[in-house]
Parts: sequence; C-alpha cells; structure tokens
Amino acid sequence: MPKNKLTILFTAYECAPFFKFGGLGDVVGSLPKILEKLGVDIRVVIPYYQIIKKKYPALKKKKSLKLNIAGENLLVDVFEGRLPGSAVPIYFIGNKYFNTDKIFDEDSRFRFALFSYFVAKTQSLFAWQPKIIHLNDWHTGFVSIFIKKLNLPIKTVFTIHNLAYTGETALNILARFGLTEKNFSSVEKGAVNIMREAILKSDLITTVSPTYAEEILTPEFGCDLADILQKRKKDLRGILNGLDYNVFNPTKDKNIEARYSLKSLDKKTINKTALQKISGLSLNKNIPLFGMISRLADQKGFDLLEQIIDELMRLDWQLVILGTGESYYEDFLARLNKKCAGRFKAHLKFDAHLANKIYAGADLFLMPSRYEPCGLGQLVAMKYGSLPLVRSTGGLKDTIVGFTGKNIKAANGFSFDKYQADELFKTIRRSIKVFHQKKNWRILQRNAMRADFSWDRSAGEYLRLYQSLR
Repeated sequence: MPKNKLTILFTAYECAPFFKFGGLGDVVGSLPKILEKLGVDIRVVIPYYQIIKKKYPALKKKKSLKLNIAGENLLVDVFEGRLPGSAVPIYFIGNKYFNTDKIFDEDSRFRFALFSYFVAKTQSLFAWQPKIIHLNDWHTGFVSIFIKKLNLPIKTVFTIHNLAYTGETALNILARFGLTEKNFSSVEKGAVNIMREAILKSDLITTVSPTYAEEILTPEFGCDLADILQKRKKDLRGILNGLDYNVFNPTKDKNIEARYSLKSLDKKTINKTALQKISGLSLNKNIPLFGMISRLADQKGFDLLEQIIDELMRLDWQLVILGTGESYYEDFLARLNKKCAGRFKAHLKFDAHLANKIYAGADLFLMPSRYEPCGLGQLVAMKYGSLPLVRSTGGLKDTIVGFTGKNIKAANGFSFDKYQADELFKTIRRSIKVFHQKKNWRILQRNAMRADFSWDRSAGEYLRLYQSLR
C-alpha cells in the first residue's frame, strides 16, 4: 500500500443491509463503497448485535482477544464481511454486552461507550491503523473522547446526522473507562453531553446538508449547542447525503408490483392500485394518493397534520402512512384508521418492503418537517416519480424545488416555508389541483426522476475533507 494512501475507519451503530434502524444505516452502507472506488483504503466497523448474528451466521471470525476495562477482562471477538457489491471490509465487534436484541435501553449508553473504546483501540483489534476515524452521531462520538484520553495519533471527522439527539451519559458510566470530570468540557447534573464533547474534540465536523449546517448555528435549531458550533464554525462543513441508486431504483426493485422507468411511467399506476388494495383504500387511479414514511414525532410535522386533519379529509385525496413512534401519534392515527377508512390508512410498523411499495404507488410524498437534517425519503420518492411535498428546511430545502406555476422546467415537487398548519393545508390543496393538470404533472415527475443525488458528488467532497487532514 502506498505510504500516502488515505486509511479511513468509518464507524457507526448501524449499517445497511446488516442492521438498519434509520437513514444513518443507508449512509454507512453506501458512502464507503464510493470512497473505495476513489482510491481510499476504507473499512467499516459496527457492533455485532444479536440480530446480525442470527441474520448472517456465516460471518468469519477474524480475531479474539481480551481487553481490560475497569478491572474486568473482556473477551472481544472480531468478525469480518464485505459491504455488498464492493471490496470494502466491514468489521463486527462482538462482546457479551452486545448479545441483546435491544439496541436502545437503559444499558445502551454503556454499550455505545464500550464499542467506541474498542474502536479507539482499533490497532489492537485489526493490526491496522487508520489515519482518520469517521464518527457518526453521538453513539460513536465517544471515540473522540477516548482518542484524546489515550493520546492516539489519529484524526477524527464527526458527522452530525441529527443534533437533537445528544446522548447524555452519566459520569459514573464513563468512570468505568478511567474518565473523570477533567476529561470533559462540561458535566451537568452528573451527566456528559456526548454530542457536545464530540463537536469540541473532533478535528473536523460535518453535517448532512449545507442548509442544516447553517441552521444549527442558530438558537432555533442549535439544541443549546449553537454557541459551541459557532466556535468551531471554520471546521464545520455541510455535505449533502446521497442515495444509492443500485438499492433504490424502480427499474430493479423486486418489492414492487410492477417495475418501471421514465419511459414506462404509466406502469406506476399498477403500483398505485396495489398500494390502495394493501391499504384498504378505494380503488381509484384518478384520485391523488399521498404517501408518508416517517418516525411519528412532532419533528416530522404530525402536529401540523393533527391541526388540519378534518379539513384535509374534506379534500379529494388519499393518504397512506407507514411508521412507529410516539404513542400519542400512534393513537391519533389508529383513530383515523377507523374514522377515515377507505381514504386513509396508517400502517403502524416498520416494514422495508411496504416502504418501497409506498414510494412506487404514491403520487406525492409528504415530508412537512419542523427540521430535517437531510432526509432520504424525498430522494427515494423522486427516483420513484412520487413528487415530494416538503417544508423548506435543512436537506429538504437543498433538494426540492417547489412548483410555483412559473418554474415548470426546474421544479421537482412542492414546498412551503413557514412551519404553520395553514401553509401545509394550502400546499396540499394546490398540489391536488396540479395533479389533475396531467401534462404539467408528467413534466414534474420526469424532472424528479432525472434529478441526480447519487453519492458521487458528495463522496468527492468527503475525499477532499479527508485530504485536508493530512
């Protein structure tokens, strides 16, 4: 290997297809493959969860060793695989504490800290030393703390996927790793804000869209960390997430009723009918069908939907929602299932196959978010010819050009600016009107499907970022 070749360890708590909890898993499963093609020696490492052990029993054990933590000799097993369709190695770190089906529970802080400690000791685990470790969100933000504590000659890049989840961890948990109050910038009520520490201790910071990088510098979006981010402003970059079109592509998708392309867009109607049947909706290809795939939370705009749902249900449209989340909204949507049967269906679960059927069958894709660091749903929806209807914030603002009636050549969806229920209502009503303008609708669909948000451009930006740390 050339001496000056970039060596990168990319770490997170999830990676598609091995284990995916959210959009972060798609990023970790896609971006390293493009970077490897650009000549980077990049490897991925995630925890070896019970669910992975069951799903991929043939993974090869690469190494076993013992590490002493707080007087306890812990057996660590390292398994190895490859990211599908690539030569990128992925390591799975196994330990008795990871033998659980519960990813987030009362012990998750300790598990993520333990995993991060193993990652910081990567040379012991892999007999390979990266020049840079790329961390993703607070779950692996602990790595930057351990690198400083152990005085390791490794640079770090920390990507913020969602600033709102800061990973407060009790100091007594961190003390098990020999860390004291002196190792942190701040300890409040006996806990450490891991997001804050990673922002302060990492060499460079990125987030997942240019607009979100600007937004988090303000009190409105800064989650009480805007002052810290302002101090690191010169080291902060906003790089838009991309989409793996080998994974999300209606011409290849085996989960949908009928595959289609720009040239066979009429087949999308077959998927619409299939989605209506699955969801118990009235079969009508001439009524606009909206889809929404989301965590059920205020952040995603469900408070706006709740305010105007009665007015919305007087419009001539249908809505299918897929997701789980806050019990308040699960109960709200369950009541709507009964009240608006035939026009509305909430599938209160996570189902990757059904998600693809929604992308393929919906005419419009709803994302009225309060804030959205990047969002992958709108990128997938565009590829499937489902026009996004979004609130212009974060990555939604960077990717969706709302149709105004005068920008038919550039528009690829619908958008509104103010986070207000009446603004959402007016935009939905306007999109329904445009749906019946078949010529304009087809142009907008083609614009959306032709949009290129592949990882190629973003990977080039990450490469330049890594090179700047040499």
